[in-house]
Amino acid sequence: MSTQYDAIGTNYDLFCVLPIQQINHTAMIEHLGPIVQSKRILELACGTGFYTSKMLHMGASHVTAVDISSAMVAAAQTKIPVEMKDHITFCTADCAQSSMWNGVQLRGQEGTFDMVVAAWLLNYAGTREEMRRMLENIYLALKPGGILIALTVNAPIIDHFQPNDPLNPREAHLGSVYDVIGTFEGGYKMLLSSVGMGENDIKFEFYFLREEVYRQAAAEAGMGQLEWNVVLLGEEHLQTQGPKFWQPYLDRPRSAICVSRKPEVELREQSSIDVSSGSKLLTKTE
Repeated sequence: MSTQYDAIGTNYDLFCVLPIQQINHTAMIEHLGPIVQSKRILELACGTGFYTSKMLHMGASHVTAVDISSAMVAAAQTKIPVEMKDHITFCTADCAQSSMWNGVQLRGQEGTFDMVVAAWLLNYAGTREEMRRMLENIYLALKPGGILIALTVNAPIIDHFQPNDPLNPREAHLGSVYDVIGTFEGGYKMLLSSVGMGENDIKFEFYFLREEVYRQAAAEAGMGQLEWNVVLLGEEHLQTQGPKFWQPYLDRPRSAICVSRKPEVELREQSSIDVSSGSKLLTKTE
């Protein structure tokens, strides 16, 4: 993943202003705004620092921003005003590996964060095991009762996307299209292609895993129940472009904000999960 994002670099900022990204930004800021004040935040997959900067301006006491791509971290560092430098720490690390905690900036920081914010992290897990490792790092980061806010794919509607998808041309004007480039039991491997950036158009691969994979990985990591919040349109977007412009997105809204908490009392999966009913066999650990 670092290789594809090192190559994309600051072109990602151009992608962020496309219509489809604007509705994601609005939804994330609505979730973050009421709760970031005075919070100590770990941001995983910080990219070029869009949410990093926003959270600092919204009053976060400190943000530790992590990305696997050194090019993305370098771009993010340029967005932070001098007067906020004391409230931000940047580091390069793989959020899917326990070795993330071995770096100088993160060593000894486990259990000290009020929030973890992860915009477009979980969709880079290609298996349940990889997602579990990401969520285990999130669990380790949070204080008891701490909250995860994660922007990711809208897993409950995964089967609305298919190989050689006939709906893709209807969505191109939104700024990007998804192509299924591989299928497996837990979901799809996808290729995102931006549209409308000219010679700066970008492509990158990610994974669209099923909702039950997310739920099972979260339970195995010890996180609380996942709450899915589909990213829908704000009134300002409807007024600016009109309902017809957004209808293809409304037909299959591809983004969701996943919210979960680290339990106040530590819970770990004991033996199995019945995903269809949502019931979990859990044991309390002291």
